[in-house]
Amino acid sequence: MKSPKGVAEPDHLNESPSVTDAELMALRERVAQLDRLAAIGQLTAGILHEIKNPLTFITNYARLSVDLVGEMESITVKLQAQFDPEELLEVLDMLKGNVSRIRENGARAERIIKGMLAQIRSSESVLFEQTDLNILIEEFSKLAYQGMRAGDNQFNVSLTFQLDPSIGSINIAPYEFNRVILNLVLNACYAVNERRKTQPDTYKPTILISSHKEADAIEIKIRDNGDGISEEVKKKLFMPFFTTKPVGVGTGLGLSLSHDIINGLHKGQLNVDSEPGIFTEFSIRLPLD
Repeated sequence: MKSPKGVAEPDHLNESPSVTDAELMALRERVAQLDRLAAIGQLTAGILHEIKNPLTFITNYARLSVDLVGEMESITVKLQAQFDPEELLEVLDMLKGNVSRIRENGARAERIIKGMLAQIRSSESVLFEQTDLNILIEEFSKLAYQGMRAGDNQFNVSLTFQLDPSIGSINIAPYEFNRVILNLVLNACYAVNERRKTQPDTYKPTILISSHKEADAIEIKIRDNGDGISEEVKKKLFMPFFTTKPVGVGTGLGLSLSHDIINGLHKGQLNVDSEPGIFTEFSIRLPLD
């Protein structure tokens, strides 16, 4: 239909529809959010399993501490007749140890909960803080493993840690960094599990997670003995939406987001090395300020 005489048609009616860069960025952010939510769903059982252990410690040591207080009361009564300071000091030392374990395991449960809640928060504000790197690596690697087991009770793997104790606490964005550990260990679990399905009798799934402090950097490696990846796939591995997994298993954003978090946010390097049929190893290099 023609426009009324003297009225020009808007230019946009004559243009073909196109997707702007802003729309593409918004789409990627939405898919990234879905990717994080999918990871949360997969890890729910792992979270419950990991939280159960520290909560059991808290409950048991709290009960024992109450019993120790009762013993102290009994000893106090006996002091009227016979003073034995060694017995009282021994009970006080045990009580101190119990309270320390309660605090340690409570803090562990809190870290797990805070870390997983952070997976679904907005990425607009990024907080860098001093973080015990080895604790983060170990806790979120175990969460990834338990999450994989929740989806396949036949899955099992030798999960080995070689963590350098000299690293201590470093300045990182922990709630972003733990996404990287979750993604890389989940990928390693997926790789060894797929190989296990084709070699159930002779194959022993193994994942080695290590950290090492150098003069100017910290290096973290996650190595699995899955089927490995080809050179052609390695070239595309960090591209957004690229995945080798079946439809519905992955979004193709996990490694892309991990690359952005390490190379962009932390000014480090995320690399991959692999030999088809033998191993795949992801390495993270974080510069020390």
